[in-house]
Amino acid sequence: MQSRLTRNVSQEDMYRQHRNNIKNIKPKVDNKAPSLKITAYYKPGVIEGNAAKLAQIEDDNFKLITHINTIYRTKGKTDCFRSKLSNNKLKVKNNEVNIIKLNQKKLKENFELLDRILHIKPQVDFKEMEEHYKKNVELIMLMSKFPESYKKKKYHDPLIINTELPKSIRIKKSKCYLDIKDLTENRRLGRMTIEVYDSVVPNTTGNFKMLCQQRSDELDYSGTQIFRIVPGLFCLAGDVEYSIGLGGLSATKGERYFNDENYTLSHNAPGTLSMYNFEKNENASQFMITFKPLAVLNGRHVVFGRVIGGMKTLRLIEDLGFATGKPKHKIVISKCGIFNTC
Repeated sequence: MQSRLTRNVSQEDMYRQHRNNIKNIKPKVDNKAPSLKITAYYKPGVIEGNAAKLAQIEDDNFKLITHINTIYRTKGKTDCFRSKLSNNKLKVKNNEVNIIKLNQKKLKENFELLDRILHIKPQVDFKEMEEHYKKNVELIMLMSKFPESYKKKKYHDPLIINTELPKSIRIKKSKCYLDIKDLTENRRLGRMTIEVYDSVVPNTTGNFKMLCQQRSDELDYSGTQIFRIVPGLFCLAGDVEYSIGLGGLSATKGERYFNDENYTLSHNAPGTLSMYNFEKNENASQFMITFKPLAVLNGRHVVFGRVIGGMKTLRLIEDLGFATGKPKHKIVISKCGIFNTC
């Protein structure tokens, strides 16, 4: 019994000793993070060393700039590869004479090239260039007046592009103008130049031109309102009777209305000018100007012209309308007239 107790005690001692050995064991490989000593980066010695290196770099840069300046001022009389500056004097070694001569040769070639650049002459005479320029300006001005004569393809009018007219017919046109004013803000919106097709719809264009002439004893478009503006579609004007779209009179005395002349021209372009009527064959003085091509109106309203100048004014008018057609401001035709027949 006693021997068994002694054996158990000795085993406990051995277990305790092994446990202490395991607790105090040290790894053969150091896997701990190194200690970070922040103060090492703020040591005065380190800062002084960095300052000394910076001063040395600045001194080297100053010497390099001095050498470059010396080479530039001496214009090639010094070695630009191995020259040394001592006591503010440039010393040239005997074995560097070839490099100096090479630099001088390059300098001479550069001066010769510069002289050729400064005294170079153009291959074309200036007088010929000026005459050529004047001729081109005259040609451009002529093309701007008659663009249809200088197009490669046959000229097609946008309003008769889908219509076959007799080849013998000569399309005669006239030009009118409408000055537009915003009475609400008391500002002039601009002028619209309108081209009307006299030979295609002579009765309709004659009625419009008569109403464009400001006559003291007769009705005309001056002072009448643009009483309906539908953005993206069209605007209505030309009520010489009431000015607000409730009436209208033709220019022919004794006749209030005249019949639809023909539907040869189409609403194929922005700024198309056509008659506005309440019923078929009841044309008076009211007219319509479209803001975009409106083929849906073809065959219902007689087209007789289009806006060829002042599209910006037409866009300003478009911006002054609600979707319901009611104008935001009071817009009137302040003045109207006819240009010479073309």
